Amino acid sequence: MAATETTTETTSEVHRTPRLRQGALIAAGSAVALGIVMFAMAWYGVDEIPGRVAARMPLTYAVNAWHALSLIRWLMLLTIVVAIGSVLLHGSQRAHGAKTDTGAVVAGLGALTAAALVVRVLIDLPSANSVVDQKLGAYIGLLCAVGIALGGYEQMLEERARRARAAPGSRAARRVSARGAGRS
Repeated sequence: MAATETTTETTSEVHRTPRLRQGALIAAGSAVALGIVMFAMAWYGVDEIPGRVAARMPLTYAVNAWHALSLIRWLMLLTIVVAIGSVLLHGSQRAHGAKTDTGAVVAGLGALTAAALVVRVLIDLPSANSVVDQKLGAYIGLLCAVGIALGGYEQMLEERARRARAAPGSRAARRVSARGAGRS
């Protein structure tokens, strides 16, 4: 009998402590990848002497996002911090069971960052006089920003479903209570 009580207590504790949401983990993983790509990979090839044709080899070098994108880098950094902070917040809330809905913020910042990067990577290059081309890092960074936006959107859907299950008059709550009454 003691084994049955222990199993019941363990099962109810598992149901009380919320798990980390899949959308938040997708957004945080994409944010970590964006942070790495932002500093470690080349985003743009830059010509040292703009407008001048050199007789010898041109002086070109590559720059990362931090050095090439003066305003967007702050938006990218804010998006990274918010996406990772969302997972840390939800992880710290596992002990007391409270929930904070952060999916809309993560999705909004991810979408804004992705839109800004679409403009800077695909449409209007920064410093058009000196930037020669985009490197692989720019495209990977753009994909990471899209991943943050999609992870935030998935997190919003999961939060909406959780609220629907928790609402006392909802269909989901009635289904859960009907299943529990049938087992007793």
